[in-house]
Parts: sequence; C-alpha cells; structure tokens
Amino acid sequence: MSAPLLARQDEIVFHQYREHLPQALIVAGEDGLDREATVDNLAHAQPSEVITIVPEKDKKHISVEQIRALISSIRTHALRRRIIIIRLAEHMTEVAQNALLKALEEPSHDTIFLLESEEPSLLLPTILSRCQIFTLHRTSALQDNTLLKQSGLDQTSVQQIRFLAAGRPALIREFIKTPKKLSERRDIIKHAKTLLGNASSYEALAAVYTYSTNRDQALKLIDVIVTLIRFQLTSHGPQPALTSLLERTERTEAALRANGNVKLALLQLTI
Repeated sequence: MSAPLLARQDEIVFHQYREHLPQALIVAGEDGLDREATVDNLAHAQPSEVITIVPEKDKKHISVEQIRALISSIRTHALRRRIIIIRLAEHMTEVAQNALLKALEEPSHDTIFLLESEEPSLLLPTILSRCQIFTLHRTSALQDNTLLKQSGLDQTSVQQIRFLAAGRPALIREFIKTPKKLSERRDIIKHAKTLLGNASSYEALAAVYTYSTNRDQALKLIDVIVTLIRFQLTSHGPQPALTSLLERTERTEAALRANGNVKLALLQLTI
C-alpha cells in the first residue's frame, strides 16, 4: 500500500493518528487530495478487521439499510480491533446519519469509525460533534513537481496538469494515468473562459446548459473557473468583478454539493 502524499503541515498529525486512532475520525479534504490513501493507511497501520461502506451500486447515496446492516454486523464481539471506513460520508442520507449516530453515541471499545468526506459541513452537527476532524491541505509546488517529473509526459501536458491540479496529488496522478481525462479538462477550460469573458452572453448561457444535466461535470467546470479566477487575482491583484464572480461560483459549488438543482445553480454564474 503506497503512502499518501500529504502537505508538510499534515504529516505530523497523520503519524500521530497512525500511532493512536480516536474512536471516531473524519478525514476531510477537497477533491483531488489523498483522502482515500490517508484513510486506508490509518486503517491498516495496525492489525485490524476493516469494513468499508460505500454508496450503493448505481446510486450516489449510502442508505439507512446499509448503516443498519453494518451496526447489526458489529454487535458481535471482535477478536481484534475493528475499523469501519465510510467513504464519502456526506452521501449518507439523513436517516442513515441518524442511525450511525446511535453507534457513535454508544461506541464499542474495539470499534473505530473512519469517515472520509469531501464536504463534512453536509454531515449532521451531531455527527461532527462526536468525531475528531483531520483536514487535509494542498501539497506544495515542490511536491507536485516531484510527481510530475516521474510522469514522462511532454512539457505542455506537465504545465497544464501543474495549473489544473496544483496541490492535489490524487488528481495529478489521475491526469498522468488517464490522458483522456486531462483532454476532457482542457475542453472544460474553453467553456470556463467563455463564462469569465462575458457571463451574460449567449455563448455563456450555452456553456451553462452544456453542463446542466450532469452534476459531476458541472463540478469540474466550477473547479476550473475557480482555478482561473484565483490565478487572475493572484497575477493582477484585486478586481471587483472577478471577486464577485468568485463568490457566485463558490455559492454555485455549495449548491451543487448540497444536491441542489444543477441548472439553477449554474445559472447563478450568468447573473
């Protein structure tokens, strides 16, 4: 099992958790960070029985039936430490979260819960209050360059990956491994630039409708727009129009992640 690539500020905390895991821990971080590898390494740092819960096949949520079945299965005495991994924990339905809460309120000494989450704010406050939170940060440019030097890609691709996936090692590896995904992200850049150029134009509205039926693609569009805006703000200093667009883009992203209507959320970008 390969070790996660973590920001320097996260490494000490990671090794502390490897030595001693709390009863319930949320590993949080934006898409593209090494959340999954971090969780797996923590779970296997010591001999343990590991049980993993993921969203149901062909669905995007974790049902209450899954959580109830899990709780039923862990009522028996464990011969060794038992670790429950819940991937994308915010995808639990509210009923499922309430069912999990009962297990967190009455923890067994031999059972540890490891929740992986991109958006922990979507979890119930009562879940958050019973878990420690380990928030991952973006890696440095030096760490990114080390990954990219091993890729064997042409310089143009390396520069594009460095720009699009800065500080996100899992996303960098994804682009290196699957050039088609990098190519798809290049196409998204064209639509993002259209929205940045004139958000109220016909072309901008057409770009919005292109993504209005696919939440995952819409989130990728938002990611590229945020990257472009922040680059411009860093390069040229404060610009009221760009700052306003960044705020609308962040609100759009929050609505998309909260399962809001995709088309209505994206239309905020054209105001």
